Amino acid sequence: MKLALLLVLGTGVSFSAAPAPRDARPVVTPEQVDRWTKLWQKRLDLNDWQIVTLIVRHTELKPETLGNLHWDNEHHSATIRVLDPCDYELPLSDVPQDIEYTILHELIHLQLSVLPRDTNARAVEERVVNKISDALFKLEKGPDYRSRVFPPKNAELKAKSPGEASRTQ
Repeated sequence: MKLALLLVLGTGVSFSAAPAPRDARPVVTPEQVDRWTKLWQKRLDLNDWQIVTLIVRHTELKPETLGNLHWDNEHHSATIRVLDPCDYELPLSDVPQDIEYTILHELIHLQLSVLPRDTNARAVEERVVNKISDALFKLEKGPDYRSRVFPPKNAELKAKSPGEASRTQ
C-alpha cells in the first residue's frame, strides 16, 4: 500500500510544472519603455508634450499593428501603446529593440502631427516615417542595425481619426 502511494505521489510530482525561476524578469519593463520614450522625445524636441507609453496586449491594438499613437494638439498630450512582448512573433532577443523602434516611429508621427492631415496620403506618411525612423535608429544602433520589412509601398492603410497613427507589422 505504501509503495502504491509513493508511486502515485511520485508520478504526480514528476508531471507537475516546474516553478518559474525566482528572478524571471519581463523582456521589457514599463520603466524601460518610459526611458526610451523620454530619450527619443528629447531628441525629437517634443519636450513640451506630456507623453505616456503603455505596454498593451494585442487585443487593445488594431489587427497587425505593433503600436499606436493618440494625441491631442490642443493640450500637447499623447499616449503611445506598444505591443506586449508576450504577443510578439519575433525571437525574444529582438523584442526590446523593436519596441524601442515602435516608440520612435510613433514619436515621429507626433512630430508630423502639426502638418495638415490628408487621409489619402497615409501610405506616403507611413513610408516617410519609416525612412526617418530607420535613419535615426541606424545612427543610434550602428551599422549592424537592419530594419524590419514593412508593408509594400502600395499597401492599403485604413483611415484613422485625425489624432491617431499606428505602426503595422
